[in-house]
Amino acid sequence: MMEELSDEQPEMVSHEEAVLAEKEATQNLSASYSTGNSPHVMLPPAPLAAPSPLPAFLSLSPKTTAVKLSSAQATPGTSSSQVAPSSSASNSSTTAPEFPQIPHEGKSKTVEEVSAVSANVNVPSGSPGLGLFGWISSNSLVSKVVEKTKSSMESVITTLDPGMKELIFSGGDVSVIVASSKDNKLVPVREAFQKVFGKATVIGKECPVNTAAQLVGFTAGLKGAEERIANLRQSGSIPEGHAVVAIEGFIVEILPERWFEMSCLLLKDFSHGIELQTFSQPTLIPTEFVLTAQEKTPTDYPLRWAGYSVTIGEVIEAAQPHIGHADWQMVLSGVSRRQSLLLAAQSLCYMYKQKIPTSFVS
Repeated sequence: MMEELSDEQPEMVSHEEAVLAEKEATQNLSASYSTGNSPHVMLPPAPLAAPSPLPAFLSLSPKTTAVKLSSAQATPGTSSSQVAPSSSASNSSTTAPEFPQIPHEGKSKTVEEVSAVSANVNVPSGSPGLGLFGWISSNSLVSKVVEKTKSSMESVITTLDPGMKELIFSGGDVSVIVASSKDNKLVPVREAFQKVFGKATVIGKECPVNTAAQLVGFTAGLKGAEERIANLRQSGSIPEGHAVVAIEGFIVEILPERWFEMSCLLLKDFSHGIELQTFSQPTLIPTEFVLTAQEKTPTDYPLRWAGYSVTIGEVIEAAQPHIGHADWQMVLSGVSRRQSLLLAAQSLCYMYKQKIPTSFVS
C-alpha cells in the first residue's frame, strides 16, 4: 500500500528567534577566535581604497600647461612641489579651455620653420623661383588638362552661339582679306585659317570684277580670281602685311560630255612674296543644264570666250524652282559648296603655313 502523506507542517521561526540565533553564532565565533581554534570560514573582502587623484599634467588646462612648460624651460631647477599649488588652483578654475599660447621666441621660430617648408614645397628642384604657378605651367599633364578644359568650354560657347566663334578665335599674327563679302565664301576661309593657325583675323571686302557670269575652264577660273585680287589691290583696300584670298567658281568638261562645277582658290601674300592656288572638289552637273546655258548666251556676248551669260544656278532654278540657285550643289551631290570650299581652304592654309617664315607665326 502507498504511504499516506504526512499532515505535519514545517515549524515557523519568528523574527526574535532568528535574531537570538544570530547573536549566539557571533558569540561562538568570537570565542573560537580568542581560543585560537578558528574554523575555516570565508570572511568578507576588505573594502577598496579610495581612488588617487589624477596626475597634475592631466588636470591642467591647455593655457596653464603652456605656461607651466614655459616656466619650466625658463627655470630648470624648479621642483615639482612648487608646481603642485598651481595645479590645484587650475582645477578649481571654471573657465573654458583656450588654445595654447606660444611664447614669442617659440612663435618666431615656428614661423621661420613653416616658411622654410613652404618654400621647399612650392619651388621644385632644378627650377628655383618659379613657385606654384611656375610648376603648373611647366607640368605637361596640367597644361593638357587646362587646354582640354578650354577647348571644351569654347565648343560649348560656339555651339550655343555660333557668332562667338569669330570673336574667340580672332586675333593672332595672321591677317587675311577675302575678296568677297558673301558668307558662302567668307565663312569657310575664316574657319580654315582659324583651325590651321589657332587664331586669325579674316575679314571680307567686296570688289567689282569684269568677267563672264559663268566662267568655263580652269584658265578662266584662275584669271577671274587674279582679277578680283588686282582690283582689290588697286583700290587700296589691302593693308600692309595682309594676305588676300580670292575664290572664283567655274564649270569644266573633265570627260567627254561630263561637266563639273569647281572653284579656284588663290592666295597672295605680297609682303612675303607667296602665291598659292588650289581647287575644290568637283560637283557633277547634268549635261542638259549646261546645254541650256549655252543656248541662253547670245552669239554676240562680249565675254563669250570666257564663259556664258547665265549661271548654272539660274538655269537649275528655272528648271526646278524647288531647288534654287543658292546651294544647288547640296541637292545634286549631297555636299554643299561651303563644305567643299572649307576643305579646299584648309589645304590652302596648310600650304601657306609651310611657306611663311617660322618667326612670323608664334
